Amino acid sequence: MPDVAVGSEKEGYLLEILGEEVFLTVYQPAEGMASFKDLTLLCAILKKHEIKDYKLTDIVKIVNEHDGQRKQIAGGAEQTVAREVPVPLVEISRDKMQAVISFNGEDKEFNYDKNYIMQLLSDKKISYGINESNIDEFIKTPFQTQIIAEGKAPINGDNAYIKRHIDFSKKGAPATKENGKVNYKDLNLYFVVTKGTVLAERIPQTKGESGMNVLGQEIACRAGKPIPLIKGKNTEIVDDNTLVAAIDGQAIEENNRISVDPKLDINGDVDLSTGNINFNGSVFIKGSVQDGFTVKAEGDVNIGGVVGGGTVIARNIYIDGGVLGMRHGKITAQEDVHTTFAENAYITAERDIYVVDVAMHSKLNAGRRIIVKGRRGQIVGGHAIAGILIDAGVLGNIANVSTKIEVGINPIINERYTSLLKEYETDKKQLRNITNALNSFKNKTNLSLLQKEKLGQLKRVRFPLAGKIERNKAIIEKLAEALKNMSNAKIRVDAAVHPGVKVTISPFLYTMQTDAQHCSFVADKEHECVKLSPY
Repeated sequence: MPDVAVGSEKEGYLLEILGEEVFLTVYQPAEGMASFKDLTLLCAILKKHEIKDYKLTDIVKIVNEHDGQRKQIAGGAEQTVAREVPVPLVEISRDKMQAVISFNGEDKEFNYDKNYIMQLLSDKKISYGINESNIDEFIKTPFQTQIIAEGKAPINGDNAYIKRHIDFSKKGAPATKENGKVNYKDLNLYFVVTKGTVLAERIPQTKGESGMNVLGQEIACRAGKPIPLIKGKNTEIVDDNTLVAAIDGQAIEENNRISVDPKLDINGDVDLSTGNINFNGSVFIKGSVQDGFTVKAEGDVNIGGVVGGGTVIARNIYIDGGVLGMRHGKITAQEDVHTTFAENAYITAERDIYVVDVAMHSKLNAGRRIIVKGRRGQIVGGHAIAGILIDAGVLGNIANVSTKIEVGINPIINERYTSLLKEYETDKKQLRNITNALNSFKNKTNLSLLQKEKLGQLKRVRFPLAGKIERNKAIIEKLAEALKNMSNAKIRVDAAVHPGVKVTISPFLYTMQTDAQHCSFVADKEHECVKLSPY
């Protein structure tokens, strides 16, 4: 066989075949360069030249030592094909996301170390996700295939979405009490919100995270898609991603948008089909309010039918069909009540009560006026109280039913006046005590820690208390003026007053003994009585 020399010092190795002798030199690498580790190459060259009488362990030792010494690895050559020396095989998956290593030889034929395997990875340009623990495990048990590198899959970005703070799917579902029982008078037919209530928010899309294959190549990710946050009626967007109510009202869903309606429409009766109503705007009821049900509103309430034993509480109350109180239903208004009739009803208005037809056996209590005029315009039975004026067509009836009519007193204002006056006097006494206590500290020096804390506490309390006293004083003066105006209260009757009617113009009482027509009643303070006068 002719002499052969493969490699050079620059390539890191020199394999020489000189007749029947084979020599291998593995050089010390230059500074900053990796040492030669390619056993696969050496084995391939030896196979090409039909060299077989070498020991792989000798070659591995020479490669690992790489001391630049020329060493013999075989003594001759044969013409037959040499048996292929088994070497570890590294394979990369088609998607380049995984690398596995295997060895097809016998355990005694495995003479490779970690450096050799790391060089195999480097030769195949595997640089990411290398699992050195699995490499160590493979070296211990080379007959088992091991995953020695894994890439990182890209994480696609999440799409933006709208997170609703109101679950409209629960509309009409009965509420459950704490004890687990179902309340069929609370049916969640509407969703009350106040100005500034968060209705929905947009959770923005995310960019995602790029991946990496075992060759260190970046794998792009897909960014999430945006979504618009759409305004409905009476809503506004704050901070770009939050939808809030612009007014008080009910949240409604229209064409996949959330809007706020300042009014609530009930197309039928308030009964088991609707449950009780508690709304922060105005309520419009086409039907009636049935016995045992309650309607509360911060705005006005308009009722097309009757209130039959139900309770209505609102700012202004308009009842087209009238009130059948059944002696337990109550109508309460912060301002005025308008109704066609009232029977066995309890009606309270901080301002005025208007009845078109008749108030029968009812308790009417108005802060200013009770006006019963229209068809019959009659108050018969019960007790009507107003602060300034009661103006009616007829008081009592021909059956002389006991009917109490009273003006010149407003229990609502009077109670508030009395309560506020008591609070005012208590606060003034407390302020005097605080002022005296502060004065006692004026000339003192070297106060103890406890005294300093007490002094600071008194100062913090004094100014808010003084402000409260001034505010309450102004309110008391207004209430006193309102009570003073009631001294000129009167009762006017357009048609007739029947016996059985008891007229009180605080504090004087007058009982009708005979019929009177087209008349009025005023207080005669000089004679301390109620005076019957022409209309």
